Amino acid sequence: MLREILAVRQDNPALHRRWFQDDFFELYTWQAQNGTLAAFQLCYDVRGRERAMTWHRSHGFSHNSIDYGGARGRMKGTPLLAGEGRFPHRFVRSRFIRHAATLDTAMRSFILDKMREFGRHTARGEIAVQRGSRATPSKNPANSPI
Repeated sequence: MLREILAVRQDNPALHRRWFQDDFFELYTWQAQNGTLAAFQLCYDVRGRERAMTWHRSHGFSHNSIDYGGARGRMKGTPLLAGEGRFPHRFVRSRFIRHAATLDTAMRSFILDKMREFGRHTARGEIAVQRGSRATPSKNPANSPI
């Protein structure tokens, strides 16, 4: 079950950042002062081949793998987002439903709806998924996508 990490640095006074995690997901949200979601990043398979689905109210969707850099036996580098390809929305949604029972209903429903929407758009080829693009992820809680 996702549990909220309460000690989260707040860098933007117009947005409230929240961070939730468990053994499969990490969820970062940015909420406007009226409580609506302005953006979220859902990282999944965090102990395996970690990937991130991101939604932003102005920029739309992205789906990336997380590259920690470094060679085997060496320290990890700064995490980078790399283009990942198609988002496995049915798999991630079914896991999220089971893990997100602790989230408030409105937030959980909104994120599930956005996952479904992103999956539909990519399946229809309406959203081009970039491969090989890199950006610093929000996995670093000090870095906001806003």
